[in-house]
Amino acid sequence: MFFSSRESEKKCKEVIKNLYYFAENQMLDCNQYIIKDSINHKLALFDTGNGLSINGLFKGMEKFNLDYQNITKVFLTHEHIDHVLGLYPLLKALKNKPPEIYAYGETAKILKAGNKSQICPDILGINLDLFGIEIFPLNVNDLNNSKEIEITSEFTFQILYTPGHSLGSICYYDSNKKILIPGDLVFTGGNFGRYDFPGGSLSTLINSIEKVNDLDVKYLLPGHMGISDKGNQQVALSYRMIKSMSSFY
Repeated sequence: MFFSSRESEKKCKEVIKNLYYFAENQMLDCNQYIIKDSINHKLALFDTGNGLSINGLFKGMEKFNLDYQNITKVFLTHEHIDHVLGLYPLLKALKNKPPEIYAYGETAKILKAGNKSQICPDILGINLDLFGIEIFPLNVNDLNNSKEIEITSEFTFQILYTPGHSLGSICYYDSNKKILIPGDLVFTGGNFGRYDFPGGSLSTLINSIEKVNDLDVKYLLPGHMGISDKGNQQVALSYRMIKSMSSFY
């Protein structure tokens, strides 16, 4: 894989053993997470970024001796461009051994159809051609009927449907390790996902945040901004903030 000098290496850290965080790199990118199977070294990737940052991810992985060619599964939190566009260059890089893709409901439907207008709605005001990425129909495993999924023998995540930011939004929650990967539902610092995109809803977003506010969370690993090992406090703060804001509507 050719690495362009313009594509900066993603900052990364090991959150806990075999769980790695890669920070969003540039505008319209997202945080990404990788879980390594300690037995066979296979990798599971959560969200794929905007496509322009994929080589930055590969560079960051090298710091932890993680080989991108060992990515065998990709788990998506929702259908927005900054989380799914990286799928296409990733699949090209792994064309000989393409990873399995997992998404929920509307996200799976959109990716299976390869519909550009749904991956990048006109309301966003973004010219998809600027990314130089070809969108095509994908084979996707729909998590709609899955209550949980085992990533490795160490990590098993519950699948929580949490719309409000988008129609296909889900959270991945490991109750044993107290890990929450919420996509763009909640962020650190009391922040939360936008609800003015297609499929968004303030009232639905509040209900979804209330759902995760009842969980026991230590590690909050959101789609943007920083991560936290004080997850319960961060989720509770986001819930208080959106509840207080909603009183004005």
